Amino acid sequence: MKSVLSKIFSNSFILIIITAIIKLPLLFTKNIQEDSFITWRVARNLVNYGVIGFNGDERISASTTHLYVLITAFFQLVFGEYFIVPLLVFSGILFAVGSLWLAKILFPDDILKRGFFVVFLNMLPPALTASALGMEYGILFFLYNALIYFGVFKGKNWAYLILPILLLWTRIDTVIFLGVFFWADLIIKRKINALFIIGGILGVVSVVSFNYLYFGELVNHTITAKKIAYKNLIQNDSLVHSLYQWAYYGGLIKKYSIYTFLLFIAFLGFLLYCIITIVKERSLLSFKTKVILIAMVSFALLKITLFSYFKAYFDWYYWLPRVFMFVVILYYFLQFLPVKQKILIPIAFLATFGLYSFQLLQSYTIGYMEERQRMQIAADIKNDKVGMNQSILLEPAGIIPFYTNLYTYDEVGLVDKRINDEMLKDENFWWINSVNRFRPNYILTIAKKPGDSGSFYKIKPEDMVTFNQHYKLEKTYPISKIHDNAPKILRWIYKIRPIGKDYFLYKIVK
Repeated sequence: MKSVLSKIFSNSFILIIITAIIKLPLLFTKNIQEDSFITWRVARNLVNYGVIGFNGDERISASTTHLYVLITAFFQLVFGEYFIVPLLVFSGILFAVGSLWLAKILFPDDILKRGFFVVFLNMLPPALTASALGMEYGILFFLYNALIYFGVFKGKNWAYLILPILLLWTRIDTVIFLGVFFWADLIIKRKINALFIIGGILGVVSVVSFNYLYFGELVNHTITAKKIAYKNLIQNDSLVHSLYQWAYYGGLIKKYSIYTFLLFIAFLGFLLYCIITIVKERSLLSFKTKVILIAMVSFALLKITLFSYFKAYFDWYYWLPRVFMFVVILYYFLQFLPVKQKILIPIAFLATFGLYSFQLLQSYTIGYMEERQRMQIAADIKNDKVGMNQSILLEPAGIIPFYTNLYTYDEVGLVDKRINDEMLKDENFWWINSVNRFRPNYILTIAKKPGDSGSFYKIKPEDMVTFNQHYKLEKTYPISKIHDNAPKILRWIYKIRPIGKDYFLYKIVK
């Protein structure tokens, strides 16, 4: 058995195929991150109109990632409307290649452990979400590890020059990763790497220059819009809440509580123990590899801390930091746990398979809800044979605009700057002011109807009369109905964590 596995794991192509097969069940859960559809619509806009934007010929950096937009546009040109599955498989393969490069650093001579490391890492929840939920993080993990392997580890000059540029064109916040690994490279080589600096400068200058010349902004509009829209989103600025938020985004448990915080602290304590054990060992790893591992964890904790402190509320920002923390723990289990390999591997498999099953169930929970709510809303609107000549005001601007192709105004202002203009003019009544100004054909509200007590959609009494004259409630999409009709296991989960909210679809009165 050992010799068979060694032959399989020695073939990188077969190993990558195995990881791709492992991720395929996730596609059947129909769980795709909502913001992926924003990037995909920007890519389709580029294909159809030749403009990087969201609404026809209007230029706007509605997606945070330029490189992923271009890659998605290529897949749409090749596969047409069936591009999604090939793109997700491609993302998963890139993630697996990145994990293989990491494995070559950590297990240069042990092919068996290298193979198990790749397989187990790709089964972990943050790896699955980064690979198969539609965001740019499979590509980003590939580029991160390309720089670590070819640059910091092997010292290839081209890697220091080209990869920082590609990273910054994927996400501008990769400057955090580049900063951490610049210091790691400095510690390893004991001299300043001029090419690394040049690559970083070229990346920043090229992205900022492109944004300014093409969009008229220095940074992506998504950053500006979120800063305006989310300014007062969370009123609780207490230290306790901040610590809960840090643990919520740093760990796997999606619940604000003392138990989540304590569990994350325990996880970090074990992570620290793993690092100390690895650093103390003198024969298995070189100084260079130890610095790389410490840099990974430093980057992970720095990004989690910075983003949670600055109230970055989206879980996908934290996927790859979690992956890098798991890298250290998985390496410790495979290399340092004092258990015979014939016992160790089954134990490691059962542990990772448990986490793998946890993620599949979580994705199924979300995918089931999305399929029966937002996808259904999109289908109902499409029955009216709509297009870009009609409009909608809603949040979020993902699934529904992607499938209906309506001209879109979103409640964050990601896809239309004029929404942010209204927010800056009037923080309280910007929503109804936007309705009066733009007169969208459809309006979708979340949780409550406009004008209801405690509603996000604040309206003055005189505007309420006008709203009722011009819009009628077309359909209600109660989340309780989806929960009640779900399979038994999902009903049980929805009771523990009742995700989703009611939606109310309004249509303009002709």
